[in-house]
Amino acid sequence: MKDDTLKKTFKLAWPTVFESVFTVLAQMIDTYMLSALGTSAVAAVGLTAQPMYFLMAPIFALNSTVGALIARRRGENNEAEAHGIARFAILIAAVYSLLVGAGCVLFGKQIIMFCGGNAETKDAAAIYFSVVLGGLVFNSLTMMLNAIQRGCENTRIAMISNATGTAVNVILNYCLIYGHFGMPKLGVAGAAIATVTGYAVSFGIALCSLISKKNYITLGKLLFACGRRISRDAATATMNMGANTMSEDILKRFAFLYIGVLAAKTGTDAFAAHQIGMSLMNLAFAFGLGMQTAAVTLSGNAMGSKDIPLARRYTIRCQIVGLALGVTVSGLILLFGDEFFGFYFTEASVLTIGAKICRIIAVIVPIQIVQIIFSGTLRGCGDIRYTLISSTAVFGVFNIAIDSLFVLVFHIGIYGIWTGTLLAQTLLATSHLIRYCSGRWETKKI
Repeated sequence: MKDDTLKKTFKLAWPTVFESVFTVLAQMIDTYMLSALGTSAVAAVGLTAQPMYFLMAPIFALNSTVGALIARRRGENNEAEAHGIARFAILIAAVYSLLVGAGCVLFGKQIIMFCGGNAETKDAAAIYFSVVLGGLVFNSLTMMLNAIQRGCENTRIAMISNATGTAVNVILNYCLIYGHFGMPKLGVAGAAIATVTGYAVSFGIALCSLISKKNYITLGKLLFACGRRISRDAATATMNMGANTMSEDILKRFAFLYIGVLAAKTGTDAFAAHQIGMSLMNLAFAFGLGMQTAAVTLSGNAMGSKDIPLARRYTIRCQIVGLALGVTVSGLILLFGDEFFGFYFTEASVLTIGAKICRIIAVIVPIQIVQIIFSGTLRGCGDIRYTLISSTAVFGVFNIAIDSLFVLVFHIGIYGIWTGTLLAQTLLATSHLIRYCSGRWETKKI
């Protein structure tokens, strides 16, 4: 029998890789536009990243959970339960994002000050944070609808919705940051408005994608027919898996939030270079994220069909492609990383910091991609408790401890933070590899 697993992996992964890379590139363009306003503007927007990710951790967790559960139910050919899970997740996402958005509009400035805002960054950061989180409901529901589509192996819809919304964001950034085409010059506030508008466009496209009756999950069945009442087992599976994944993400985001505060204390120039370094690593991470999505969906579907050898083959295919992408990206970073920082800054001090950060990122990238693909398989097959424990130990304990040691005791500054990231990713990749090779994930049920 012909083995078409590599072909199917490519078919499922390339739209997600394109979507992720395009989104990160757009964020880089946004940052580039903001860099014309000075390093304080870049640092201000960068300051909002970790508190936003921290508050969105439950949405990220639910997003991962829904994709894995629907892939498994589709493999089991259980359409009613798949629709029930989708409806349940959408309701939770809507309620949570509305409540959090309201809270961030009211207390945005206080949150920013707690996260390390200073006289140079606090006002602009508070405005950006309040506006973007105020429109969180659009982003949350888009993520949930796209996760549902990915679980059904329909990754092109997610690509189209996110790419279109991101394009709108970039265009409006150009107009609203600088005041082009008769629009007001709003600076950082304009970037925030453009971001929320892009989220709204993405949501509209994602919602419309469910109208087609060709889809496995359809809007009509979500509203009126299939799975009107989610079964107790499905609700339990969603809540248990979501709670474990959310705990993992919250602990991870808390660690990143702490590290972000630590990075902000190294100085405005160092922190601005750090933010551009994070953008560069996020671009590299986007390639791995596409392969992780493929690993979650394909391995989850195979496990639903009780075909463990097929789940293994899909994971290996994802690792081969992901590692090839990681090595290629690392090579490009080593060759062109200095020029990349030169797009954003002209200050010699910032460029020197950025050049050294690039060298560390080039080593991190392949290790990180291997780690997240194995993590995707473990989650997709239901081994979520192990990923919770390993991530908590590495990010919640080891990474915080080693970064604090490097920055506060040895005074290595921003380089200590990036070295700690390299050590943490290596430790977690090793842990997930050992778990995968043990085969214990093969017996998990979700």
